[in-house]
Amino acid sequence: MKISDLIRLSFDNLKRRKGRTFLTVLGVIIGTCSIIMMVSIGVALDKSFDDMMTGMGDLTMIEVYNWSGNSDVDPITDDVIDSFQALENVKVATPLYYFNYGSNFTSGSNNKYQAWGNIRGIRREAMELFGYEMKEGRFPNSKDKEYTVIVGEYFAYNFQNTRKQWANNMVDPIPDENGVIPDPFVDVFRDKISFRATTWDSNTQEEKEILSQEINVVGIIKEDASKGYETYNGVIMDMEDVIALEKAYKKAADIKDDTKNKKREYEQAIVKVYDIEQVEEVEQYIKDLGYNTYSMTSYRNEMKDMAQMIQLILGGLGSIAMLVSAISIANTMTMAIYERTKEIGVMKVLGCELKDIKNMFLTEAAAIGFLGGIIGLVICYGLSYVINIVGAQMGAGDTALSIIPMWLAAFGVGFSTMVGIISGYVPAVKAVKITALSAIRHD
Repeated sequence: MKISDLIRLSFDNLKRRKGRTFLTVLGVIIGTCSIIMMVSIGVALDKSFDDMMTGMGDLTMIEVYNWSGNSDVDPITDDVIDSFQALENVKVATPLYYFNYGSNFTSGSNNKYQAWGNIRGIRREAMELFGYEMKEGRFPNSKDKEYTVIVGEYFAYNFQNTRKQWANNMVDPIPDENGVIPDPFVDVFRDKISFRATTWDSNTQEEKEILSQEINVVGIIKEDASKGYETYNGVIMDMEDVIALEKAYKKAADIKDDTKNKKREYEQAIVKVYDIEQVEEVEQYIKDLGYNTYSMTSYRNEMKDMAQMIQLILGGLGSIAMLVSAISIANTMTMAIYERTKEIGVMKVLGCELKDIKNMFLTEAAAIGFLGGIIGLVICYGLSYVINIVGAQMGAGDTALSIIPMWLAAFGVGFSTMVGIISGYVPAVKAVKITALSAIRHD
């Protein structure tokens, strides 16, 4: 018997007893909705955990240190960082280098505007790969002159007017009653900005400027707490330029430079991988080399385990309803066999193969499961939409309370269909075992 014939016969038989079919399909709908909705809440919870972790830090970042002081572990040098960069799943690796001496930024005539802060140095090619989102301008490139930088979204608002009293010497990036944010004192793209380093003069008992270097701002990046404080009001510069500033400062301050004639060693490096799921593998590799690492992986794994446990519990509760619907399908198919015993006998007398009789009942059971699964899925999408709308109105904001990914939708329909087939298997086998003679004699 052709598959198309089996499907047609199955639906024709289901139409004979619409009331019983409706109630059985309704049971499957309830079971499907229970499983999908319960699991969808768990999926939403898992995503909310990831979103929360992302707000705490970039989940694809690994911080590398060498705190142990073990002589068997190589210092963090450019060669070591290049070896991290060469790993298959690593997107970018760079040292972090800071200017650790007294400094600030100045602008305007006679340094009228001043901003306190420091510079974070990373490899220039890493800036764009780090995932910073550009609000205005661009990233530095190889054609730029020295001391070209990108700054955090609110860096310009750090500048204070040194000619004004404390209460009026700064501009806050707070919208007015019309929603307009006032302009800062300094336009980082148009105004001249200098990096100024100082040292303490024991003779005058005052800070003395010993280094001044003009910087060229080419981009403003959007604030993103997961990428670090520098996205708010920091300055990011090519690491080689930061090192050059440090050397110039040491020379001016008569500080011995102990990095000459040897490989430069770094206190910290950052490794960014392509995907969250690859972080643990790369981090373990770096740990095996003897380095100390920090990432959000351990916290994320704990939360993932918690979310999976909740999903299992919720899915288990939903499966109880599906178990009841499975019993309902088995009961419906058993009753159908008793009512169609004589029909089964006629089919056998006419030479219908046993497997076709068996497949006919299995197809009917599968059709009940499939219909219930499809209708249940449509209802679940509607329920999920309503839950998220109500949740948003009750203060959940953009956090979804129910998420139905494609894999869950496919699982829901597939599982309900499979439950139908399994529930109909015993009645189908029973139908095959009925002899033609006893079937024809059946009243």
